[in-house]
Amino acid sequence: LASALLDQECPLSWQSKWDGPEDPMQYLRGLVARALAIQNWVEKAEKQTLLSDTLDLSELFHPDTFLNALRQETARVMGCSMDSLKFVATWNGRIKDAKLQVKIGGLQLEGCSFDGNQLSANQHDSPSVSSVLPCYMAWIAQNASGPYSPYDCISLPLYTSAERDRLVTNINIPCGGNQDQWIQCGAALFLKNI
Repeated sequence: LASALLDQECPLSWQSKWDGPEDPMQYLRGLVARALAIQNWVEKAEKQTLLSDTLDLSELFHPDTFLNALRQETARVMGCSMDSLKFVATWNGRIKDAKLQVKIGGLQLEGCSFDGNQLSANQHDSPSVSSVLPCYMAWIAQNASGPYSPYDCISLPLYTSAERDRLVTNINIPCGGNQDQWIQCGAALFLKNI
């Protein structure tokens, strides 16, 4: 432990608990920020207001586990198997076929821009990373129609960080039908750095 810290490396024993930044100081900052944020999540859950607020998945150690818990609870409420559900997201208000849904903020987009309606190419003076408006996410029945036509969307990966080393999920985003353009520009979503 001490030798890793002296070498400015994050100890493996820490990384086994949470796959955070390699730098020990950044790791500890992220750990404290998430611990404080989770206290707020617990308070909101106790007041039964957690799912009515805009949530930031970057505040969690394992955001993919949260989305899977939402999937499990949705399956329980709907009385169906988890495998009979599909993940959807929309920027057009609440999801009509969803029994449970969450409003998620704090997403970042790299490689292009998104105005809440459609992806657009970055201009020469555009920032390489831009914030994305909050969206609703839910699990719905496989046979239910999603909020967007599959032909007008591209499935972009959502990573835990800009390093793109850990996938959280894939999100369908309206793109106007030209999926190849967004693949070539390397478009991807990631959680904001806290």
